[in-house]
Amino acid sequence: MVDRIIQKLKHNLKDTIIKAVIFVIFFSYAVSLIYPLFWIGLNSLKTKFEFLSDVFSLPKNPQWDNYTLALVRFKVTVGAGDWAKEVNMLGMFLNSIILTAGATFGEIFFSALAAYTVCFYRFPLRRALYSIIIFTLVVPLVGTLPAMYKFMNDIGLIDTIPGVMFLYANGIGFSFVLLYGSFQNLSWSYAEAAKVDGAGHFRTYFQIMMPLSLPFITAAAIIAAIGFWNNYETPAIFLQSYPTVSVGVNTIIIQVQRSSVDRNNYPLMFSSMIITVIPIIILFAAFQKTIMKNMVAGGLKG
Repeated sequence: MVDRIIQKLKHNLKDTIIKAVIFVIFFSYAVSLIYPLFWIGLNSLKTKFEFLSDVFSLPKNPQWDNYTLALVRFKVTVGAGDWAKEVNMLGMFLNSIILTAGATFGEIFFSALAAYTVCFYRFPLRRALYSIIIFTLVVPLVGTLPAMYKFMNDIGLIDTIPGVMFLYANGIGFSFVLLYGSFQNLSWSYAEAAKVDGAGHFRTYFQIMMPLSLPFITAAAIIAAIGFWNNYETPAIFLQSYPTVSVGVNTIIIQVQRSSVDRNNYPLMFSSMIITVIPIIILFAAFQKTIMKNMVAGGLKG
């Protein structure tokens, strides 16, 4: 009896130690992610001279005007000659919102259709198609940029927001993989019952299967939207006349380092960074349960 109690105590102690170690590791990781954002937030409320004198001190007199100035003062010049214009952070926000909303809708719409078709329909080379899609996600395709740029220019979609939406909404990205794995958790019996009642393929999908898959479609849409909002390379290359917030932040960093007017004005730069991440933080905070719950349902299945 005593030996059994001792063994149980040892087992409980071992579990407690393991849980404590895991907690310390994840807590340290969380701090490493949160602290830089907290540090940037504090320093965004300082004056330039206060920041340069002590980067770790608390702001003596919080400069909330930094956020207003960041929205209207920092500008990106696009175009040349008579076509040149300046776009401030408010304009970049509008460009990012339009681009993110349109690209997310297109990406999820086509990815859901592709994932649904590959998952539930049997046709020649179905497995090969799935393997090719996975291959495109694993192998970097940077070498295709010149050809893609020429193609976009030839069809007249270069330097247009609809053109970048067209690039984003390819239907074979990470959203496809996530939705493909999620669709496999749906029973095909719902579609069979709809067909018995006379529903066609499109009606079965849009009225039966799509509403059932709405939770993980929502999760995929949020993840896609965050990726489009933060994407820098595609707008910088294909959308030079309509800078987004990701492009704007990079320009602001260069201005703070080189511009004679805003040189070393890091608090203003930090303010612009905080402004650009606020929508993402709000979006993730509002839908984190949906994302976590439905990400488990997805994955590489097949």
